[in-house]
Amino acid sequence: MHKTVGMRRAGSVAAAVMVLALAGCGSDGGGSVFGGGDVGKTIVSGNAASRSAVDVNPDVFRQDVPCPAIEVEDGGYIVMKSQRGKDDDPRGLQYQANLEKWARKCRREGGEVKMTLGVSGRVTPGPAWEGGEIFLPIRATFVSLEDDADTKRRPKPTVLTVPVTLGAGAPAEQWALVEQNLVVPQGGSVKLEIALDDGRNRRQ
Repeated sequence: MHKTVGMRRAGSVAAAVMVLALAGCGSDGGGSVFGGGDVGKTIVSGNAASRSAVDVNPDVFRQDVPCPAIEVEDGGYIVMKSQRGKDDDPRGLQYQANLEKWARKCRREGGEVKMTLGVSGRVTPGPAWEGGEIFLPIRATFVSLEDDADTKRRPKPTVLTVPVTLGAGAPAEQWALVEQNLVVPQGGSVKLEIALDDGRNRRQ
């Protein structure tokens, strides 16, 4: 069973836009330590006027934190939910959800590297949708680049849930999710695979 570790309201589009601005889709994101704008307070303590000793935080001068690349799993861009037994009937379509944009940024925290992940997309109601709330699962899995062929060692995914309220006959509704505390595995090169999860063909 996959553990649902986070839930974000779909209305938080503005928050996701902020994260997506950190790094464009597929770009190399980093956590620049000079981005805060108040470096002096961070790295120096003591009385500079009296030339007393100062403490320098080496993390401030460290290069951007390496951040794993993001890839979308095959078939992970879209899910279509139909009424039971009507998968082949267009009139039985309840909704279609799309994954459209994603970005990430990494930081060092407490001896770990943590990733902030932003994803967004839209949900379109189908003819059979009667209105209500959809709990849209987003699957995120760190995969080793050094041992991809060994499926036995593939870690279990993290499943993040996005609630989306969708009215019957309504236009497409945008959704967005920001997860700030994905711990990046250390000790080897990894990538992050993401996908909309339809609950059926999950990769183990």
